[in-house]
Amino acid sequence: MKYELFLICPPWKQYRAYKRSNKIMTDSIPPSTWRALRAFNFIETCLAELAFQEHVVLVWVTEKFTEECREYIGRLGYQYDTYLIWKRPKWKRGSTTEVFEYLMVFQKDGYKVPAIDFPDPLESPFTGMVKCKGQKPEDAYVLIEALYPTRAKVQIFGNCQRPGWDVFQRNDT
Repeated sequence: MKYELFLICPPWKQYRAYKRSNKIMTDSIPPSTWRALRAFNFIETCLAELAFQEHVVLVWVTEKFTEECREYIGRLGYQYDTYLIWKRPKWKRGSTTEVFEYLMVFQKDGYKVPAIDFPDPLESPFTGMVKCKGQKPEDAYVLIEALYPTRAKVQIFGNCQRPGWDVFQRNDT
């Protein structure tokens, strides 16, 4: 099956190990680097083999990994378009800093999604609540489903099942 919309929740904490993996001898790759290679190669394979020619990629990324996200997705041939901000709950007790995650939108080969009307991210970060650390807010899914009601959707590294979505590589396995 081919998909028109990809929602990706990459393991960004492993990205730096993935970037350094080309500098490591193949006979001495540590297990953490193997996990990073498998994760990011899986994303590349899914996008290469499962995407319609005209498709959209939405990527969840925490504030500190936004540049790495642009670099990685850009190397795959995608152009950055826009983003939406989620002011998510703090996971660490005692933390006083606000935590933001970005839902970044990328498109390939100059394909412009018709009628994409994301709200202005700087004026209205949404504050969706979640039950567990790995979940994403319901409001984000509702927005995506409203913008793309008929498109074939897949979530890569997702952790919840939703009607109309396929999920590959669940985070909880």
